[in-house]
Amino acid sequence: MAEKKVTELFGKSAAETYDERFSKTRAIKDNLHLLIRLILDGLPSQASILCVGVGTGDDIIGLADAFPAWTFTGVDPSVHMLEVCRKRLQEHSLLSRCELVHGYLDDIPEEPRFDAVLCLLVTQFVKDAAARREMFKGMSERLKPGGCLINSEISDDMDSPEFQDMAEVWKAMHRFTGASAQKAQGVIQALRDHVAVEPPSVIEGYLRESGLALPVQFFQSLLIRAWYSRKSPGADTLAGK
Repeated sequence: MAEKKVTELFGKSAAETYDERFSKTRAIKDNLHLLIRLILDGLPSQASILCVGVGTGDDIIGLADAFPAWTFTGVDPSVHMLEVCRKRLQEHSLLSRCELVHGYLDDIPEEPRFDAVLCLLVTQFVKDAAARREMFKGMSERLKPGGCLINSEISDDMDSPEFQDMAEVWKAMHRFTGASAQKAQGVIQALRDHVAVEPPSVIEGYLRESGLALPVQFFQSLLIRAWYSRKSPGADTLAGK
């Protein structure tokens, strides 16, 4: 995503009110986080986790509490989101276990040193298909052999009858969170204009192309879907790394 676009979407005001704005749908995120915790339960006791698009730090806080010896690297292109994240991590006494990087995935060294990579509701903002492929490939390359990628995004076939029906519920969700009727009416067009909404089969194709085996969709809440997939234990050897 271009730096200008990041600034528009996640500026100072948006960052400071982000958690509050989505508090009414907090149950969706809590459910997703619970499932992620279960999926990652078998990682080493001192696992290293990369959070791509770390936002306000929610993904880190829940896992850090459950797994007290894990360490985390969070990267985000919005300096304002990182400021909120840093403050929240400090409030939870977690800063000593975290490294925060202002930038993009490319600013994280390209070496397989993470036991898991989390990328939640981020890749949908990368509209160019080639760039999305590179992003999935980059996350895979930073995973240790056998490591786990968990990704979520808005995903559906926007030309299907099912989507047309679901769109009305999606609008209702936005009204529930406090959006005006006019703004809620425009959310589907906003998806078409500003987000790369692709069918689940396309997302799973990106994962397989990146060397990640058996992508499993483990979560869906309206248009939000999430997958986990694992890097083949011999992937880096086969790639000559």
